[in-house]
Amino acid sequence: MATAVPPRNKALGTVLTESQEPSRHPNEKYTSIVDGSGVIVDPNGLDREELLRLAKSRSMIVNFDISKLSKDGYRVLCEDTNITLPTGEVVGNGTTFRNTYHLRDTGMTDIFVPCGGRPESIDLITVNKLIKDGKSTIPYIVEGANLFITQDAKLRLEAAGCIIYKDASANKGGVTSSSLEVLASLSFDDESFVQHMCHDAKGVAPQFYKDYVKQVQAKICENAQLEFEAIWREHEKSGVERSILSDRLSVAITDLDEELQHSDMWKDERTRRSVLADALPNLLLDKIGLDTIISRVPDAYLRAIFGSYLASRFVYEFGISPGQFAFYDFMSKRMAKIQ
Repeated sequence: MATAVPPRNKALGTVLTESQEPSRHPNEKYTSIVDGSGVIVDPNGLDREELLRLAKSRSMIVNFDISKLSKDGYRVLCEDTNITLPTGEVVGNGTTFRNTYHLRDTGMTDIFVPCGGRPESIDLITVNKLIKDGKSTIPYIVEGANLFITQDAKLRLEAAGCIIYKDASANKGGVTSSSLEVLASLSFDDESFVQHMCHDAKGVAPQFYKDYVKQVQAKICENAQLEFEAIWREHEKSGVERSILSDRLSVAITDLDEELQHSDMWKDERTRRSVLADALPNLLLDKIGLDTIISRVPDAYLRAIFGSYLASRFVYEFGISPGQFAFYDFMSKRMAKIQ
């Protein structure tokens, strides 16, 4: 989701993240990372290969090779005391520095991606530290961590010019990943699941598993782009804050999802099979087949896939407040493809 936030046709800028899993976008420059062990900063950009090494080994920044920092870079661990930064500033307490770093006006952050941390770390009081002369000091925020910023603080930041994509939108990738993992376990029989989805005794993953992970990631990117575009369009049209539109979009999808799961459309075999064929991962369909998946996966789970796929695609295309005949038009075009 983070790679979708900056305006189109602009290279991604410098990033502050409360996580240790950098993306592979070639134009990103990570300037600061905060995690459970402390803070690491380099105004010239943290070494990408070193970050990838940490991410792959699931290591924290305490394990970062500080020889790869530039002369302006530094690391402050939670247990550190009286550390002098390259700027001459003295950090008395490492834990306090870690807990408040996201509120510092460093002047080098284009996008902030909180992917962990305590709920309400930015509230209506502390948010003022991120606003200078009425303008947000951070242009873009993608709230990867649930409830990291209170709703009131989000609206205050948006009023100060910050473009925010809140947790309700930014975290949908996690839901997608989990649901598709469960789907695979339900679709395979026990023997095939072990063969295609489980690491062997040496820790080597099957090729199907590797390919499935890539397909899940592609699905997450596709959904994120659709969510981003839908909220962007609604904001351009209505002027309503994106943090509010994100919630309205989720409610619109959820309400329609519930209706579709219990509608006569589910009972129509042709419609049901067409939607499931589009919604289910191609790798599973090719390996197992739609008929076998339908026979193995519980009806309630398939209904949920059916409803959420149709509802999200409709709302993403026609918006939060569609016209009276919009759904008829949407389904007419869909049914025409399966005649």
